[in-house]
Amino acid sequence: MVFSSVEFLFLFLPAFLVVQIALPWRNLTFVLFSLIFYFIGEGWYTAVVLVSVAMNFGFGLAIDSSPTGSRRRKGSLGLGVAANLSLLVFFKYAGFLAAQFHVAEKSWIRSIHLPVGVSFFTFHALSYLVDVYRDEARADRSPLRLSLYILMFPQLIAGPILRYAKIAPQLRNRTVTAQHVYYGVTYFLLGLGQKILIADTVAGIADPLFAHWRDLSTATAWIAVISYSIQIYFDFGGYSNMAIGLALLCGFDFPKNFDYPYISQSITEFWRRWHISLSSWFRDYLYIPLGGNQNGKWKTARNLFTVFILCGLWHGAAWTFVIWGLYHGLLLVIERIGLRRGLEKVPAIFRHAYALVAISVGWVIFRADSVAQARGILARMFSSAPVAGVPIEQLLTGEQRAALLAGVVFSAPVARNLMRSWVALPEQRPWQPSPRPASYAVALVCAAGIFGASALKVLTGAYSPFIYFRF
Repeated sequence: MVFSSVEFLFLFLPAFLVVQIALPWRNLTFVLFSLIFYFIGEGWYTAVVLVSVAMNFGFGLAIDSSPTGSRRRKGSLGLGVAANLSLLVFFKYAGFLAAQFHVAEKSWIRSIHLPVGVSFFTFHALSYLVDVYRDEARADRSPLRLSLYILMFPQLIAGPILRYAKIAPQLRNRTVTAQHVYYGVTYFLLGLGQKILIADTVAGIADPLFAHWRDLSTATAWIAVISYSIQIYFDFGGYSNMAIGLALLCGFDFPKNFDYPYISQSITEFWRRWHISLSSWFRDYLYIPLGGNQNGKWKTARNLFTVFILCGLWHGAAWTFVIWGLYHGLLLVIERIGLRRGLEKVPAIFRHAYALVAISVGWVIFRADSVAQARGILARMFSSAPVAGVPIEQLLTGEQRAALLAGVVFSAPVARNLMRSWVALPEQRPWQPSPRPASYAVALVCAAGIFGASALKVLTGAYSPFIYFRF
């Protein structure tokens, strides 16, 4: 079940909110609804996430009961990490590895089902164990609270990735105020509009062009990658905003996951703005423990490559994701050893152009179904490929052109900055009320308009799964 489906918007979500308001057992009902949410999509594979909860509850208690720095404590952490990674490797990478070793296609190992969200709930579990090991949090003695941390349906299958140490106090005690409700509703509806009105519409441009990549001209190749760049940003950014909004309605404060990544002027800056919860997870739980940038240029480069190869693999079991990770790791190393200083000497417009082209090349690799497809599209982007197929002016519908333009405009904070003077925007947090009360009404009217337009498309069946559900 996806947030932009009829079943979720008009059945599941209203029932959940009524139960959360009417009954006092908020954690229990939240967990039960989260299990129902996951079961609707994954059936009996829900057992996988339940196994994750059970084993991490035990490992957390074992770590917490051992003296700090003891071999037993380190051993419990090591076993916990190994168990979680084994679960992830089996379901996500066993088939890929079997293919590399030429195991027969009809073998059971080539057809292992990938449970939705396994990468996300595994990283949540690892955060819990490491935070307990580092004494940043105590192991939770309540199976219900730990279940809620891992199973919470707004973030269960596509994040944002929550740090246990930061969310633990909210699992024990939280309040829902009028500000939470206002910002929760506006965040959710903003994300719904981003997903349905922009991402799904431009997907109608990107998907056919990528599918017929051999027929692309230079111009249509660039239209394909620009469309996909907008699609993945508003698809995943929309999901994150919807998750943040749902969390606020329940009294939780989820971290911001995107900060206008396409205004970046380097790849280093891009990774500070894109999928912030993932990049900060890798920084704090892998890059810094490996030594970060403290042991010279060569070890820094090694650490960056290690992190981004694993980041690529985290996204999917395919060589395109490995290459995408290596590509971003290489760019970060090049920027660190000198390119970033050179970029600082040129006008901002050139830095921005460099970042956008570099990001676009990466998205081709990320989106491609094969290395050959990625190579072919990139060749067409950077050569004078002749026009083939349908002319550009006939390629896009009016709705698609409007969505493409809206995607470009709202990828930058210009519209947000212009509107801030008269609309209470969701970028403001619940503890920062707008000084103009009337602005709340304006924002709610805008949100209602977004919901009406989105609901109309949903009711006509015009929606698609979130891109990051397959990770």
